[in-house]
Amino acid sequence: MKKILDALSNALLTIAGILFVVIFIIYVAGIICRTLLVPLLWVDDTSSLLFPWMLSLAMSVAVYRKAHLTIEFVRDKFPRNVQKVVKIVMTIVSLGFFGIITVAGWQTVRMKMGMNFTVLSTIPTGYAFAAMPVFGVLSLVFMTYRLVNIIQSKEEAPAEM
Repeated sequence: MKKILDALSNALLTIAGILFVVIFIIYVAGIICRTLLVPLLWVDDTSSLLFPWMLSLAMSVAVYRKAHLTIEFVRDKFPRNVQKVVKIVMTIVSLGFFGIITVAGWQTVRMKMGMNFTVLSTIPTGYAFAAMPVFGVLSLVFMTYRLVNIIQSKEEAPAEM
């Protein structure tokens, strides 16, 4: 299972990196065209569509690789068996949070599918908001794997970045 999740996280990070490069290129093209030629009106809508996807994919990888912000110095002051209980409780709380993000995200997507981008007028804004529930589902998968490893007392550290 770890190899599959490692491969998934690497693929997600690659896609997020590609999206970053695409966003950078379209902004540079927009600046050049605005200065020398005519403005590219679609740049803002396109970046508004791609940016949430870039962030959600990269953030889900951060959740898997434990690269997100955590405060562990208080937990580390407890005895080892209490630390395990705290890890389990905090992972369950995180699972609840990601579950809420998933449900609320799908509700937002459904609402936003009726509203189109300004310049990209045939594309609903819901496609940009769909990044939120996808992030929630990916994070649920990654945190469930972490919870199982904590309970089984296996090494919980995923692949390094």
